[in-house]
This record gives sequence, C-alpha cells and structure tokens, in this order.
Amino acid sequence: MQVGIVHNRSQTVHKRLTEASVTENIENPNNGIGQELSSPLKINAVSVFYHTDGSDVQDVVSDNIYNSNNGQIPEQTIPMQPNASKNSILDKALQGVNVVLNYQKTLYIVEHPNKPLMNLEYEMIRKSDWNRIERCCMHVINYMLTEHFEPYHLMQQNEKKIIIKNTATNILFLLKCYQTSKYFPNPEDNRFVTHYGYYNSPDTNEYFFANEASQNKEECFKNHNICLGHLRAITNKLVTYDFGEVDLAALSYLIFALECENHALYKNIIETNKNLLFYEYLKIIANTYGFEKAGVKFGNVLSLQNDFTKLQRKLYEFRIMGKLFFSSDFVDIWDELLCENQETTSIPILVPNKHHVDNKC
Repeated sequence: MQVGIVHNRSQTVHKRLTEASVTENIENPNNGIGQELSSPLKINAVSVFYHTDGSDVQDVVSDNIYNSNNGQIPEQTIPMQPNASKNSILDKALQGVNVVLNYQKTLYIVEHPNKPLMNLEYEMIRKSDWNRIERCCMHVINYMLTEHFEPYHLMQQNEKKIIIKNTATNILFLLKCYQTSKYFPNPEDNRFVTHYGYYNSPDTNEYFFANEASQNKEECFKNHNICLGHLRAITNKLVTYDFGEVDLAALSYLIFALECENHALYKNIIETNKNLLFYEYLKIIANTYGFEKAGVKFGNVLSLQNDFTKLQRKLYEFRIMGKLFFSSDFVDIWDELLCENQETTSIPILVPNKHHVDNKC
C-alpha cells in the first residue's frame, strides 16, 4: 500500500476518522499549497495525496490530535492569549507541531481501519516500518517549517538543505519523547514511542532490526540501547517538567532558530522571532504557574536543547556504524532524500490545511 493521504476511503475508515475528532474537508487535492512531493526531498512546500483504491476525494484532518473524546492523553488545557496575533511565533509553531503529530495519527488510522482507538494498545514496530513512516514524517517536517517556522520559506534551496537535516532529526525525536511522556510516563517503563501507535524498547531489538542487523548483533543492540537510554532520560525530564504542547512548540522553534544561528542565516529575523517567542512563552507559563515557578520551567525547558544536541551526535554515529558494521541492508532514512539529480518517485503525505489546536502547557 502506498503511504500518504486518504482519498474517499470506505465508510469504516471515515467513521474512525470522525471518532478521532477528524474534520473532513472535501476539495481539489491540488489545493495550492505547493508542488507535488517527490523523493529525493524537494525543499519546497508540498501538496499531498493519498492514492488508494483509485479514489480521488481528499480527507483533511484537524490538528487537534490528543482530544479527550478519543481517550488519549488527557491533559490540563490552558488558553493562549485571548487576542493572540495571527503572527504569533508560538501559535504558528504550535500549529506546525500538531500538523506532524496529526499526520502520524491519521496514517495509523488509515493503515489500521479496524483497530479501536479507545485505550489503544501500542504495538512493536519493525525498522522497515520505522524507515517508511519516518521518511514520510521528514517531508511533513519540511512542510511544517515552510508554513509555520519563519523564515524557512524565505530560504534558498541550498540554505534549506543546510537547515533541514539537523532540525528535522531533533524535532522528530523531541516529538517522540513528548509522545512517550504522555503514553508511557512511568520512569520504570522502558518502552519508547516511535510514532503514533508504535513503540520499541531494549526488549524488542530482535523484532525491530530483523534483517537490518545480520552482523555484529550484540554490538548493534548495545548501541541501540544506549540511544534508547538517552531518549528515555529526556522523556523522564519532560514528565518532571510537566511538559505540554506549548512547551513543545516553544522548544521546536528554538531548535530551528539555533540551527539557523549556527549557520548565520537570516540573523535579524531569527533574533527578532526568538525574542518574540521568549516573550510569548514566558507570559503564558507565568499566567499558568506564577512568575517564580515559570522562571524555573522556562530555564528547564529551553535547556533541553543541549540534550537533543548530544542525542543527535549519538544518532548520527549509530547510523554510520549501522551501515559499516551491522548489515549491508541497514537503512539510513536520509539516504537519497537530499541527493541531487536522481530519478524521483512519489511519496504522498497528509498535510492538514485547517488548524484547530488545543493549546496545552
């Protein structure tokens, strides 16, 4: 089955999308968002399609993923500023991260049309499925940056290529830690959410890697467990910090902004946006926790950037080791995504174009 957006699905899938607080919006799939997505990754905004059963109608999903109506992730909801500007950096970032999270959930619903979402039992994932879903998420991250993270849309192609890899890696693993903190918050639980509906852990290495670790298995599993240990340590910090969606949005934009600063791109815009982000974020958490506790939370959340910088190095080392020592079939999801002059194949994805976000902290 081809991965991506659903078009005119059966009544069963439509019902399940509705149960998961999905908003249907039937329109021309070529909705003016941008160009059709292909692989290698086109660093442009994309229009997206799901081709299955030869149908043509697009279902567009709202961004309110963790809705109490579907029994998933109850959280205390706090409002953004009552008259928040449409140009709010934090609000745009919040919409953006929900696009990515909601894409994962919708993809799971489409691929599991008969599985109830209420009290969903997460399942083990194989790395082949992880590779497939993660590559699609990279394209959604590209869309998120284009539509919601200024000034990415102003960048030239070569500038976007500089920014996308580190930013996408860090934000996607931040999202995984966030999801894990909500689904498996117990610090004694060693499971780690890879994507909506899936997990892996040190106990599932044999199943996860399958034929991608045909050589030096023990070394592969050892290094994978080290990465999982770092991820669970970050997850436990998120639980301790009462880390919610507003925190997620703020840290995601900061990750992007610091990557831009590292390469001296659009310095004035980034500095202005970063100051606006800090102002908006601190104001919201101060209204929620009071100034004294807000200062501590502000520092704790933003310091997580250092954790993800260290994690990123570990992940890159593991990818290199995988290809050199563990198996000739070991897949690095970035292979060919950013290559030039290669024949492209369509990788359709879902990108909601209607934003309905519950702001949570």
